[in-house]
Amino acid sequence: MNLKQLEVLKAVMAVGSTVGASAILKISQSAISRHLTALEADIGFELFIRDKGRLVPRPEARALVPEVEELTEVLARVKRKAADLKAGSDSDTLLRVAFPHSMTTTVLPRVLVRFFEDRPRVVVEVLPGPYGAIEQMMQARAADLGFVRLPTEDQGFDIRPLLRGGTTCVMAKDHPLAAKDVIGLKDLATADLILLGRQRTARNELEDELRNSRVPHRCRVEVHSVEAACACAASGLGVAIVPGLIASFFRSLPVEIRPFRPARNSDYGIVTLPGMPLSRTAEAFIEIFTASILTEALETKRLDRSEII
Repeated sequence: MNLKQLEVLKAVMAVGSTVGASAILKISQSAISRHLTALEADIGFELFIRDKGRLVPRPEARALVPEVEELTEVLARVKRKAADLKAGSDSDTLLRVAFPHSMTTTVLPRVLVRFFEDRPRVVVEVLPGPYGAIEQMMQARAADLGFVRLPTEDQGFDIRPLLRGGTTCVMAKDHPLAAKDVIGLKDLATADLILLGRQRTARNELEDELRNSRVPHRCRVEVHSVEAACACAASGLGVAIVPGLIASFFRSLPVEIRPFRPARNSDYGIVTLPGMPLSRTAEAFIEIFTASILTEALETKRLDRSEII
């Protein structure tokens, strides 16, 4: 006995003929007859009386109907669930993604618009934070995937490298350094600086470079997101030294963005937990995000093709 045989039994009971059951199930009339014959052989007795092309159900067949209907309804629910999962549109699907705060207010909403076009019932939880916090979220399994700077502090991730970006200086349009095409270490001696938090590796590396070059410098504002750094720069509070990739998302602000030398490149990618295969929904999100950010980066000249890793 199998589920297909029970589906055939239910259809025949509903219409009283193999022709009608064939139309309902969209299989041939001969296949309907074979399934019925096999079912009767499995249970050991006849279910129908054959009468001039009609199938008249015996009492035993009628007695099976409630159980058969229950089983076929369960099967239908399983099929619907599988179809939803395949499409990534299941209402119970929760996808947790961890991104730097500055990306959650810029590129990520546009990615989500595209993602939801074919998955309107998926729920996406966006978890913002600095790269270190994103790694901690991943370790705690609070997020399914995270966007981080590479290499990660923790080596226990599966990594999908995406792109490489340099460091830029962001300043108000009327700032004296806006007249320069490139900003160097010595140019910062006369500038108030807007720097990212002291716990960041990039901040420590920058200050080490300034000290080693004997360039006097002053951090006027310390912030904890590139978005905040760019906003402060736009208000004339100083020169923000930030990753170029993220800063480029804020070109709509009244700022000028200049490359910083010596070049200090950073690699970026998506991390996931090893040994934990991602759902089709998560894979689809990564595909859409990757295509979106690379397209935007190339179109706005945030990086050239040689910087895609």
